[in-house]
Amino acid sequence: MKKYFDRFYFKITPLNLSLTIILFFILIAILLYPILIRNIGGAFKYDPELVYSQASPGARRLIENAFIDIGPGEYVDYHVHIIGVGTGNSGCYVNPDMQSWLHPLLYFKYNVYLSASGITDLYRTDEQYVERLVRLIRSIKGHGKYYILAYDYYYNKDGSINKNKIIFYVPNKYVYNISKKFPDLFIPAVSVHPYRKDALQELEYWGRKGVTMVKWLPNAMGMDPSDPDLDTYYRIMKKHDMILMTHTGEEQAVEAEEDQILGNPLLLERALDIGVKVIMAHCASMGKCRDLSKAEQPEVECFELFMKMIRIKKYEGLLYGGIS
Repeated sequence: MKKYFDRFYFKITPLNLSLTIILFFILIAILLYPILIRNIGGAFKYDPELVYSQASPGARRLIENAFIDIGPGEYVDYHVHIIGVGTGNSGCYVNPDMQSWLHPLLYFKYNVYLSASGITDLYRTDEQYVERLVRLIRSIKGHGKYYILAYDYYYNKDGSINKNKIIFYVPNKYVYNISKKFPDLFIPAVSVHPYRKDALQELEYWGRKGVTMVKWLPNAMGMDPSDPDLDTYYRIMKKHDMILMTHTGEEQAVEAEEDQILGNPLLLERALDIGVKVIMAHCASMGKCRDLSKAEQPEVECFELFMKMIRIKKYEGLLYGGIS
């Protein structure tokens, strides 16, 4: 009998014990993963219309105080992202790596975003994102209007698309059409990468259609705002009185490690000197940047450089900080 038992006998060794512990924690992680995603993403269990009524008294007071100096219809949010994966022929795109277990960090972020957006049907992801956003906004008293942001591909300097660095893509026509469908809520902001071969024509097209804002995220899109080749691009923006809404400081929401230096606020001096209105998103509140105005180029808080620029007299009426 013993010889048959020995076949199935599990001998405890340091290696077996280690493997057992690892498998145990992997099983726990798999079981807790959905709960973790829901909590990080927000896990709001009520309908959007119930946000205010279900909030705590302290949260309601905070909301009321935030709007206390803003009159009816005066509120404008300049930084609202539209994201999609391409359902409903939206034309949107998300890097496949974000939807793969082979890239756990990206996959984790992707699922947090889905949870935060209230997505329950992956076959209607893009439609549900917009539907939930509309419901959330309509539930706000005196909600005002919201600039919804397109997001262009990552382009190399030669005008080719760098497929390895594309995280997501949101077409200009998509946000423009959404704004036309909900004109009481949304204002379109296009995204035109200056290294596109048709960048100037695309910018002219939207300028003539009355679009007043262009969205950049240099760290993740690969454009250098101080590039002399962008002068014509900036002049077209100035001609149409278009505002440049651009990320400043370190970028953490999407992958941008190799290009973090492009978030330096000082790189936007070229656009400002040409007369382009610039909103520095997030006021460069994260990360460190080199002070290019000094010979030794010391590394300082990016926010310090933003504050230095916002105090420059000649930039009054041109430079603004976005507190998103």
